[in-house]
Amino acid sequence: MTARDSSIFNSTIVRLINRKNLAMMAQRAAMRAASIVAPRFAVKQAMLQFMTPPRFSPPAAEASLLARGSAIDIVTPLGTIRAWRFGEPDAPVVICSHGWGGRGAQFRAFVPALVDGGYQVLLFDHIGHGHSTGRESSLVEFWRGLDAMLRELAAQDLRIAGLIGHSLGAAAVAATLRGLPAAAGVRAVLIAPPSSVIRYSKFFARYLGISERIRGAMQWRFEQRTGVAWREFELPHAVDQIAAPALVIHDRDDRDVGIDSGLAVAHAWPNARFYETHQLGHNRILRDREVIQHAVDFLGNCVEFQRPPAVGERSPYLEPAALY
Repeated sequence: MTARDSSIFNSTIVRLINRKNLAMMAQRAAMRAASIVAPRFAVKQAMLQFMTPPRFSPPAAEASLLARGSAIDIVTPLGTIRAWRFGEPDAPVVICSHGWGGRGAQFRAFVPALVDGGYQVLLFDHIGHGHSTGRESSLVEFWRGLDAMLRELAAQDLRIAGLIGHSLGAAAVAATLRGLPAAAGVRAVLIAPPSSVIRYSKFFARYLGISERIRGAMQWRFEQRTGVAWREFELPHAVDQIAAPALVIHDRDDRDVGIDSGLAVAHAWPNARFYETHQLGHNRILRDREVIQHAVDFLGNCVEFQRPPAVGERSPYLEPAALY
């Protein structure tokens, strides 16, 4: 690349960045103004943006995996959920719950290891995501969709061995497990779980440029619409009565959901273990071989993981201990 080419390339990047920043600044200014002169409109727009997940073009590897699975459609009051099954049809089931803006096929690296471990794997797209219907979603839709999956499998007399959730999908796993007794024998793996929907909504409000009054009104409307109070998803209430054992896996370098959230969930969960990774971030953690193996080992109760370290302490060892 010549000096002239480099100059043109750099100036193009600067223009693109400036356009993005200007668009964001204009949006925030418009929302701030609407908060003052048209608060109802501001609340409506904030809700729309809060409940509309981003969509990304999936990589070819995801389509290749789904083509090898058995596709099924599950009709729920929220819409139709598209799911895919892998493994022996009578094997115990592990359900994978993706995060906000994600897709079930993001767990593609888990499928071979889980099937080899003797499980049947169920991947699915939450409402408003991927191949499922709808354009809007939320943690409540995630929770109710996952609950619908469990009821569908129970109707087929299939045993649920475990639930694996990533990000918001992990919060949905926690909400679902609150209604299951310890005798159900279900284990949970929570990868990069958030600890507070209210705290996230406040971050969202700052990003959007709306006031706390508008954010509070948005929360009230949301709760009226879904019939579920956000405090139901707050720690420690969200997890302190869950009987199922859980393994929380979180990366120290996660910039989307900080590791403090994962530690908080693990501390509040009565029977939780914690495993910390490094330099994997929020999404690459789903493709890490050690993370996948630890999840399979935990679901099979093959190793003993440590409880989360106390505040200011580190785990006594990085690797889990084998059970003898």
